[in-house]
Amino acid sequence: MVRAGYFVKQALSHLGRSPAVATVTIATVAVVFLFLGLFAVARHNLTMWTEQLGNNLQLSVFLEDDCDPACQDLIRAQLAAQPELSQIQFVGREQALDSFRERLGPEAVILEELGETPLPASFEAALAPGSRRPEVITPLVQQIVNLAGVEEVQYGQDWLERFFAFARTTNLLGLIIGSLIVLASMVIVSNTIRLSVFARREEIHILKMMGATDRFIKAPFYIEGVLIGLTGSAVGTGLIWFLFALLIPQWVFPGLLSQSHIAVSFLPRSQLYLMVAGGGILGCLGTYFSLGRHLKI
Repeated sequence: MVRAGYFVKQALSHLGRSPAVATVTIATVAVVFLFLGLFAVARHNLTMWTEQLGNNLQLSVFLEDDCDPACQDLIRAQLAAQPELSQIQFVGREQALDSFRERLGPEAVILEELGETPLPASFEAALAPGSRRPEVITPLVQQIVNLAGVEEVQYGQDWLERFFAFARTTNLLGLIIGSLIVLASMVIVSNTIRLSVFARREEIHILKMMGATDRFIKAPFYIEGVLIGLTGSAVGTGLIWFLFALLIPQWVFPGLLSQSHIAVSFLPRSQLYLMVAGGGILGCLGTYFSLGRHLKI
């Protein structure tokens, strides 16, 4: 315990000897984690919006005009046998017309001139949580279209495919940029530790001559790197929260499918703690690579 206190004291002493370098390094790490956090917030909300999209996503299975009740029962049974589908509901032609009349509002008077309703009967089916992906929906739709009595299946396929393609591209871009940011953070901490090693090279040489072990000499440097990483990541995370609280309430987002607005949320606490802890881990790794290259002991 006494030795641990000595190591912490030495690490703080190292930082105190070069306050300008320490401040610039911590500020740089904070900016790095600020950008990393912004990507994390964007990815978190993109995932949330994708789930929201899935909750509102459903298949509309339109039936042919000559599909009688026996045909409808057969199609319902075939749809119910699909594990990807749930909450299957039949919508008759008159019910579909009434729903369409509601959506038109005052302009529904134009429907009075129609004789027989032109809208076909249909089945509305929700998609199970694990089936809300284009690679699952596309073959399922093709299978349903081939059923006897089914005329067409709609689920907003063009828009959905573009949305999921955008989500995949964004995730990949976030992964690449996030990796580069993490690497940059490690390099920054590593260079700071390298400067500290260079400044203390004579002291290190004396300690070695006095019989100090490798662990004894390296420990303060590791603590210094962890302190820099933790402080920088904590400041960067705080800046993200401040910007989120300042800017997000001023933004208005369009609706998602039937939703009138999109809720934008901040990162959960578990991810915030992970980001701050990640700063300490990156500081430790940066110190490891720096000592391996510049402290041959």
